[in-house]
Amino acid sequence: MDIIRRQMNTDINSIKQFNTDAINLASKTFDDKDFIFNIRLILDELIINSYKHGNKKVYDRKINCLVLVDNDYCLVKVKDEGCGIPLENESDLYSDHGRGLMLVRAISDSLIIKENSIAALIFKKKI
Repeated sequence: MDIIRRQMNTDINSIKQFNTDAINLASKTFDDKDFIFNIRLILDELIINSYKHGNKKVYDRKINCLVLVDNDYCLVKVKDEGCGIPLENESDLYSDHGRGLMLVRAISDSLIIKENSIAALIFKKKI
């Protein structure tokens, strides 16, 4: 099992570097390009959601990211300093306005949203 964890300012360059490092880590375990693509998509959507909507691009706010890679799965967890995602009407999360979360939900095996933290779990499919 490999883990990469980072706390960073709401800075696009820091985000790009973390994404690159996380995908490099995942690529050491998984050689399936489609699976790596899905991990990248989940990571991009969750971090950009924190950047834009959670921290509202305020540089001093922190984004905490964790990517855990094991032989059969990958877990991506992102937490920001925003007020969280309102869960009163969960269907709104996956509407056209929430396309990123809709994509993440579609390709994840499990998606957990709790306040200002989102975790997505994706299993490598057995052939």
